[in-house]
Amino acid sequence: MELFIPWHQDETVGLAISGGVDSMVLYHLLHTRYADRQEKLVLFHVNHGQREASLYEAEYIGDMAMRDGHQFEMVTLDIPEASFNQEVARAERYRFFDRMMKKHGAGVLATAHHLDDQYETVLHSLLSGRHLPGAMGIPDIRRSDSYEIVRPMIGVSRRTIEAYCTEHAITFFEDETNSASDYTRNYIRHNIIPPIKASNHLDVSHLLQIKEDMGAIDAMLSEMAEDFLTGQEQGLNRSSFNGQRAILKFYILVKWLKRYGATVRRRHAEEIIGIVASDLSNASFDIGDVRLVIAYEKVMVASGEVYTEDTLVIDYGGTYMFNGYRITATLHPEHYPLTVRTRQPGDRMRVPGTGTKKLSRIFIDKKVPADDREEMPVILDQDDQIIALGEIYNIMDDKEKDSRLLIEKEFTDEPKK
Repeated sequence: MELFIPWHQDETVGLAISGGVDSMVLYHLLHTRYADRQEKLVLFHVNHGQREASLYEAEYIGDMAMRDGHQFEMVTLDIPEASFNQEVARAERYRFFDRMMKKHGAGVLATAHHLDDQYETVLHSLLSGRHLPGAMGIPDIRRSDSYEIVRPMIGVSRRTIEAYCTEHAITFFEDETNSASDYTRNYIRHNIIPPIKASNHLDVSHLLQIKEDMGAIDAMLSEMAEDFLTGQEQGLNRSSFNGQRAILKFYILVKWLKRYGATVRRRHAEEIIGIVASDLSNASFDIGDVRLVIAYEKVMVASGEVYTEDTLVIDYGGTYMFNGYRITATLHPEHYPLTVRTRQPGDRMRVPGTGTKKLSRIFIDKKVPADDREEMPVILDQDDQIIALGEIYNIMDDKEKDSRLLIEKEFTDEPKK
């Protein structure tokens, strides 16, 4: 069995060893046939603390390392069963690996991912809608902050690994959860890949070509997005942005927001793209610590301190967004312009049947949370008289049906839009 060994002979290599057939075969090869390809081999084992058998497995691996003259490091994760999932466990594993790699001065972390893992990963990306952006599949080498993660068996099939295991009588431990189909990856492994391999008309290896093709497409779209963003450091031209193909708009938005330290999932990005393409004159979205602001022909990012829009002028009918409120104006022309702003000290408005009342008193009476008070739209007419306060009071609400001012709060846990 040929391994992918890109490191130098004087390197200290950390091996992530679970005790499964894949990692035990990789260990056997690095300890025997490829023993002269690294100066030092250190075994890293993570006990997830979810199975009783894992205690014996950890002890066996530790004894094996000692017998063969290698250093051994292990950790038992303290994750409550109710909170345990694959993503949480992976994050904890790599925190442990980071510490151990630094402790031993290792420049390479070897993992036992193999060819069938590659197939499963590509299929998972395709079927879960995560195929773009970014390169698909498992890379041969991935650079971490201070070391490289290398997959020596990425070109070796599971069948070849199992045959090697049998030939050399290698002891390994089977995690019973690997045979279950409740995890998405396991479902692909047990229910999708086997029928493909059994078919005379399908070839699972074509998934590798898809991986390469999608990688090339990703690189091309990234370059096109960079070209579009050149010269638009102060914000995107809305018309130019809307004129791009849908997939390129997605790349532009993701790459642009990344410059400000913000990440956006594809579903949210598509929602934003849809709003940019709509007839809304004004809108905003909270994305992490930044706010994306749409103002007529510009799409801008406000970062740093918490940002709230202070003023918006409505010169004609249409739909507008202001601090998470949707304002739809269908008033007769003589009612424009309207000014939308946040509250100011001493603000008062006329409340039908009551007379004038301070906004601060209205907020107290209506039990409006303090944060909401700072963002709620206050709408004034041409005479600077307050005619509406969020969804609380709106003296235009009693006007004729074809001349209305509608204010709606966007009740959503998604980015404001």
